[in-house]
Amino acid sequence: MVSGNIEHLYGYAYESKGIKYELEIKFKENFPESPPKIVFHSDIKDLLGDPHLKGLKNWTHDSQVVDIVGELRDNIQEALKEPEEQEKVSETESILHPEPQKEAPVGEKSQSIEEKNETHEEVEYITPDLDAYPPDFEYESYITPDNTIETEPHEAVDDSDRVSDGTSPVEYDKPPPEVNLFIDENEIPLALSTELGLIQQEYAYDQIGENPGVINVYLTITLSKTFVIALNYQNYPERPIITLPEEMGSLIVDPYEELDTLKRWNPANPGHVVDILRELEKNLSFVNEVELESKKIRGEYKCIVNEQDVSSLKIVLVTYGFKEYSMEINLKGFPSLPHIDLSEDLASLINVPINDLDAYTNWKEGESEAVELVREISWLVDKNSRINFEIELLKEHYKNIDYDPTTSTLTLDMKGKMKTQDLTFQFRINLPHEYPMKMPSIEIINEFEIESHEKIKNDLQSSFKDFYSDWNPFSYLVDLFNLISKKIFEVSVVSCVICHKIDCPTCSLKIAGPDANTCHVDCPYCDRSYHRHCWDQTIKSFGKCGFCLKTPPPNLMPS
Repeated sequence: MVSGNIEHLYGYAYESKGIKYELEIKFKENFPESPPKIVFHSDIKDLLGDPHLKGLKNWTHDSQVVDIVGELRDNIQEALKEPEEQEKVSETESILHPEPQKEAPVGEKSQSIEEKNETHEEVEYITPDLDAYPPDFEYESYITPDNTIETEPHEAVDDSDRVSDGTSPVEYDKPPPEVNLFIDENEIPLALSTELGLIQQEYAYDQIGENPGVINVYLTITLSKTFVIALNYQNYPERPIITLPEEMGSLIVDPYEELDTLKRWNPANPGHVVDILRELEKNLSFVNEVELESKKIRGEYKCIVNEQDVSSLKIVLVTYGFKEYSMEINLKGFPSLPHIDLSEDLASLINVPINDLDAYTNWKEGESEAVELVREISWLVDKNSRINFEIELLKEHYKNIDYDPTTSTLTLDMKGKMKTQDLTFQFRINLPHEYPMKMPSIEIINEFEIESHEKIKNDLQSSFKDFYSDWNPFSYLVDLFNLISKKIFEVSVVSCVICHKIDCPTCSLKIAGPDANTCHVDCPYCDRSYHRHCWDQTIKSFGKCGFCLKTPPPNLMPS
């Protein structure tokens, strides 16, 4: 892993003649739906060009990355195999078909032999000093500048021990001295090296400085979350010193109290340092569930991630007029109930204690999701914001409006023109919990002494059915009261200005109602209502309207 990141891998697919054919693998967010990105280093490109791997081209959800690396390895081996085989073939041909040597003339031939003999006499066989040549394994690149090994000067070779043929005697009873390239005089104690070996079997780490036992361990909990743990155990078997990153501050507050391995550490009978990491990893296993829940919330709502606390989210709810309300949710105890903090204006808007939310009271550990709590709060924000908007809209048209948020009840007064007096109707609207998805209920709550007024009340109540049948989530209360106002005007009791009766004394038809069944006429100048028969009688006898004293137009003159 590159810097402890499991989504970025670095390595080599094949090694030959000291060359490592290196590559990088970078996993995308939508892996395994799409293949990883493969970065080929120069040695692979020099050998294969731009590799076109079938595994990448034909990638599916069920494909394996290791198969792609295997295919790349096979391609490298195949490319390396060709020049080696050509070299072997050329060597075989040179043995089977050697080039003929030209014979020199006799004189030249004898002379060359003599020259060779003279040369042979002058050659002195000297045993090569093997220490003068660098070893096959160049280890300098692995030695840090601070730990450079100083070699002593070579001693002079004593030629007296040479055998007669010019070679040095082989000492079988004295093996060559071993050269330790990595460990100087400050050799790591066995206990510390043992603990480090156990750690590196399970975790990635970085050595910090030159002191053995001081390391940074990469603790990978999820695919996207890796914590860097500072660990100091150079005084082992004394209790190790562990330092957690700030982002774990809310997850593990005090490791010396929350981790049993550290809390019960006994230098006389110590455990292994790797046990601390194992327990810490186990205690942080819930982070995976927290990340999944956090991802669900972030998929639906605008969120601000707390970099110092992976279990905490700040959620911004946007509602009518693009007004924003904030809340914080902490998932540390998940799958137990999360802790929720509402801003002051948000708590005032929803006007429901957190403990009374349906998602809160019906919470089932292991089944319920944190996003359900956020959805209910968001729903209350939208609902109450809309109700407040509608009330402000009603106040622009009507007076005496009162809303009780605890009961979700709205009361409103509306006046109507009756026979001899103005009559006020009092309406009560009950808004259901699902409003506006579910339509409200309406009732007239005042009682009337006059029977005719009670009849008007019943007629209005029945007229609400028309509004109910047309209700949809985009309907508004102001539309409802506009309909009520219209109905009041239609059924209000209107009496004749002459006889002051509802029914005509001549034909017994009502002055108000459907046009086909009424005895009705209005003065075109003062809008006063008459029974038709009362109008005709007034105009015949007086010639003018009894109130405005104006002569009516010809079309309203009695026949």
